[in-house]
Amino acid sequence: MISATEITRWVAGMAGALDRWVRIAGTGASFAFFGVGSLVLGLIAFPILAAVSWNETNRQMRMQRLIHHSFRVFEAFMKAVGVIAVAVPAPERFPKRGPCLVIANHPTLLDYVLLVAQMPQADVVVKKAYWSNPVTAGVVRGAGYIPNDTGEATVEECVRRIEAGRIVLLFPEGTRSPRGGLGRFQRGAAHVALATGGRALPVTVTCEPPGLMRGQPWYDVPERRMQYTFDAGEPIVAAPDGEPRGRASRSLTAAYREHFEKRLGNTDG
Repeated sequence: MISATEITRWVAGMAGALDRWVRIAGTGASFAFFGVGSLVLGLIAFPILAAVSWNETNRQMRMQRLIHHSFRVFEAFMKAVGVIAVAVPAPERFPKRGPCLVIANHPTLLDYVLLVAQMPQADVVVKKAYWSNPVTAGVVRGAGYIPNDTGEATVEECVRRIEAGRIVLLFPEGTRSPRGGLGRFQRGAAHVALATGGRALPVTVTCEPPGLMRGQPWYDVPERRMQYTFDAGEPIVAAPDGEPRGRASRSLTAAYREHFEKRLGNTDG
C-alpha cells in the first residue's frame, strides 16, 4: 500500500516538473517576444522616429527612450510568465539623466535588457557582433550604441557622450562573466572615468538561482524562477593623486574589481 508520505512526494515531484516545463515554455515565449519586438523596433518604429527627429542626437535619445519603455514591457512579460523576478534595492540611485558612467558585472544574457529598463536613457557599449545580428542590428544601430572593439576610439566616444550630458552603460568585463565569478576587467571603464571627472556608479547584478549564463542554452532553466537583483552602490571616485594615466587606470580598474568581488562575496580574485 502506498503511504501518504510517498503520495505527497510524488505530487510534489510532479508539481516541480510541471513548473519547470511551464518556465521552459515561458522562456521560449519570452525570447520569441523579444525577437519580434526587436524586429518591429528596427524595421518600423525606428524609421518613423528617424523621419521626425531633427538631428542625430535627438533621434538617438528618442530611440533610447523607446527602448527603455519596450524593455520595461519585456520585463513585465517575463515576470508574468513566471520566468524572472526583479528586485532593485535602491532605485533612487539609478540615474534619470546624465552625465553619468554606469558600470556593472555581467553574469547573464538579460543584464543589459533589465538594466536599460531601469534607466530612461543609456548609451550602451556592446559587442560589435550585435551590428550583424538580424534581431539586434536595428536596435543597436538605431540607438547609436557604441561598439566595444575599437579600443581608444570606444573610450573617446564614451567620453564625448558623457561630456554631452548623457548616461553611458559599460560592462568592464566586456562579455558575460564566467560561471561562479568575474572575468578579467578591461581598463576601458577606468579610462572613461578618469577623462570625465573620475566617477562611476557601480551596479552589482546577481541572479539566483543562476541561469542564462555564458554557454548555457536558454531551455536549461533552473529549478525555480530566477531572482534578479540590481544593486546600485555609492559612486566610486578616483583619487586625484597625479599618477600617470596608465598607472591610474590600473589602480582604478583594480578598485572596480574589488568592489564587485566584495558585493558578490567572491574574494578569490
